[in-house]
Order: sequence, then C-alpha cells, then structure tokens
Amino acid sequence: MHNVRLFYFLLLIVMVFTFVSKSLAGGLSDRGKDLVSMLQKKYEITTDITSNFEQETFAAGSSEGLKAEGKVYFNRPHQMRWEYSQPEPQLIVTSGKEVYVYEEEANQVMVLPREQLLSTEISKAFFFGKGDLKRFFIVEHPAEGQPDARWTLKLTPRNPVPQVCTIWIVVDPDTHLVKEMWLEDQLGSRTHLVFSNVKVNKGLSNDLFRFVPPPGVEIYRTDDST
Repeated sequence: MHNVRLFYFLLLIVMVFTFVSKSLAGGLSDRGKDLVSMLQKKYEITTDITSNFEQETFAAGSSEGLKAEGKVYFNRPHQMRWEYSQPEPQLIVTSGKEVYVYEEEANQVMVLPREQLLSTEISKAFFFGKGDLKRFFIVEHPAEGQPDARWTLKLTPRNPVPQVCTIWIVVDPDTHLVKEMWLEDQLGSRTHLVFSNVKVNKGLSNDLFRFVPPPGVEIYRTDDST
C-alpha cells in the first residue's frame, strides 16, 4: 500500500530528526564525528520543527520522479503533520493510536491503526521514543569528492528490512539542521526530500496533531472496524 510505505518513510524522517546522539560517533572519521556532534547539540535543544518541503519519488530504474511539495510539522518525540499542496492536497496526521490520511479531492479519509504501520522493530522503537540509531543502523561518513560530502552521513540498516536499504542525510552548514534526505528501499525505489524555511521551537500546539474529519467525507478503516 502506497500510504503505508509513505508513512514508514515519514516515520524514518522523524527518527532521524529526533534521535541523533553522541553514540553515533563511534567508528566514524573525525569529520563524521563533528557532524554528529553538530546535529546532537542542535536537536538537544529542539522541541518542535516547522518546514516547507519538496519531495521527489523515483520508481526503480527510473530517472523521472513524481514531485510533491508542502509543509511539515514535527513535535517531539513522534507527533507529525504533513500537509501536501502539490500535486494534489493531502494531509497525513498522527493522532494517538491512529494515523489519518485525508485526500481532499477524493473526499475521503483513510484511518490506519498504528500497529499496522509499526511492523518492524525499527519503527516500533522510534515511534515509542526508545530508538537508538546506532543499534539499528551503521552510520558512515562518505569519502570526499562527492557533492556535499563534508556535510553528509550515510545510514544503513544492520538487519535488512524491505522499507529501507540506505538513508543519506545532508546537514545545513549554517543551521546544523537536516536540510536534505535520500531514502532507497530494497526494491530500488528512491525518495528525495529537501527542507527549506525551517523554523524551530515555535511551541506547536497539540491541537495541530489532532484530526477531525470534515462533514460528509467518506471514512475508510483498514482494520475493518466501524
């Protein structure tokens, strides 16, 4: 299911934004350790993040991607709200034990139980705030000569999972926040995200992460409950 895969990818982004720690630095080059230290110091004092984003998704073997854009809100440790404006309006919100995917043009809401999405040890650990990147990922600093190499970290799962093969994160040299991410799954599909106009610690309200279906909208539950 596309929405399940998308949510898993978004969850991985929350994971990277939230669980940077000094434990990642073991075995890294000096430059890699510096990057981890920058991220760790920044996110230690970050409680929430608001950002515009541009997303491009490539099918395996394809050079032409499907583009999307919108605005995203993170509230530590795991609340998130993705407002897609292009190519069509779509809203994804985590709320308690459920995830809501609202497609405005289709006038429908899909309600997915959290347990259906948290199907791997990685996703469960990070959703419940008990994640440790080093436990689940091998963290490397790429060789010099690649674009943005000085500001890039590579994460590879220690145990293979279908949803992710490799994650690349690029750190903004000015703000020391994650400005760009690449994710590749085991089938070769790739998703690229670029963040801009990033704002932190604005005191986001919990109401932002609650979803009330608009009147007249069709509601579908994947757990077949009523």
